[in-house]
Amino acid sequence: MPFVRTHRNRQDVCLIRLNFPELVTETTLALQRAALTNLGLMYANGQGVERDFAQALRCYQQAAQAGAAQAQSNLAVMYAHGQGVEQDYVQARSWYAQAAEQGLAYAQANLAALYANGQGGDVDYAQALRWYGAAAAQGDTTAQLNLGVMYANGQGVDQDFSRALECYRNGAASGDPAAQYGLGVMYANGHGVERDAAQAQHWYTQAAEQGHVHAQFNLGFMFSSGEGSSLNPALGLHWYERAAQAGDPAAQYNLGVMYSLGQGAPKDTAQALQWYTAAAQQGDAAAQYNLGLMYATGQGVDRDDVVALAWYQLAADQGDALAQYNMGVMIANGQGTMASDEVAMQWLQLAADQGEAQAQYDLGALHQASKVPDLAKALACYRLAAAQSHPQAQAALGWLYAHGAGVLQDYVRAHMWFNLGAVGGLAEAAQGRDHVAQQMTPAQIAQAHERARACQKNKFVDFD
Repeated sequence: MPFVRTHRNRQDVCLIRLNFPELVTETTLALQRAALTNLGLMYANGQGVERDFAQALRCYQQAAQAGAAQAQSNLAVMYAHGQGVEQDYVQARSWYAQAAEQGLAYAQANLAALYANGQGGDVDYAQALRWYGAAAAQGDTTAQLNLGVMYANGQGVDQDFSRALECYRNGAASGDPAAQYGLGVMYANGHGVERDAAQAQHWYTQAAEQGHVHAQFNLGFMFSSGEGSSLNPALGLHWYERAAQAGDPAAQYNLGVMYSLGQGAPKDTAQALQWYTAAAQQGDAAAQYNLGLMYATGQGVDRDDVVALAWYQLAADQGDALAQYNMGVMIANGQGTMASDEVAMQWLQLAADQGEAQAQYDLGALHQASKVPDLAKALACYRLAAAQSHPQAQAALGWLYAHGAGVLQDYVRAHMWFNLGAVGGLAEAAQGRDHVAQQMTPAQIAQAHERARACQKNKFVDFD
């Protein structure tokens, strides 16, 4: 007598009972596992039934426990994404491993990814390499790509650009856009192959036409800059727009730059504002800075110091030195907020610490002009800026040495700094040099000139 499935209501649809288990063949069990897996898939995707992750989970669990590789893999997906169950990478790794051992390429690739990312346990590049290799051998393009990435980066294996190139080529030949992009990067950088901009452009284009955002961005850069291709700003704009419309903040920023400068299209501050805003809202510091600049100067928008300050601060909080500097200047001048030399100095110090010469100079000027002047700090700031050939800082040092303010009076050093500032085109520095020269002997003037030449020759090393 054949086996009979018992009637169950919808809630128990995944429970299968057998009246005569002793007559069940392996073929029958395989059919049952497949039926449960497919039923779970229908519930997971809402095919023919209302989507129900809980029901899908129950179906997959029964089939997985009975050894169905596809159900084990699907169960792992649900644990990895928290579908119908609390997200649990340990369980995901366990179920992927069972499916992977049965040779399911998709599970092997995903198990490798969990090992590579340290999800569900420690990072284990050796295991990641093993399972990516197993999946790649079955033609899994994602595994081929990620195996190439591991060889290119030397993760779990000695760096081997030749093997990486082979993996990327396999994936690219299958039409995988990420592999095509990776192949383009290899040609662009000459990794594992002779550098070939034409091949890089070819593979970027193959990937970009399939919607690969990084490939679109790289094409935008190549055509807009003329690096690796003939200069074609209009085509660069086209590819940046493709990537920008897909939400890439770097492309949105560069698109804003091109519209603000009129590259590849007529100058359009409204378009620049739109794309800078899109990038800035995704946290792009350069876009936030440029928006601050537009509002601070009234470029394409009504001038608004409050809004400018807000955008500058977002960029400054991310460490953008120019934004930090502009924050300091605006706060010192009371633009968009109450004036505060103390707060201004904090922002200028952050920019100065990053080597921003104008911030170093302005910070020195604030220290010198404060109610309680700190000439030692002013001198230190001026020296940093002067070493970067900042003429105003060089002139400021000249005046400090000329008047003996914070340092011993020294006309030779004063003349040297004034002279360097004058070379930088500052008329005030030339006037200061001529003024102190009247107090000096010809020998002292000659010594000052020699020091200035030595200072320039040594690039301001041990200059003062």
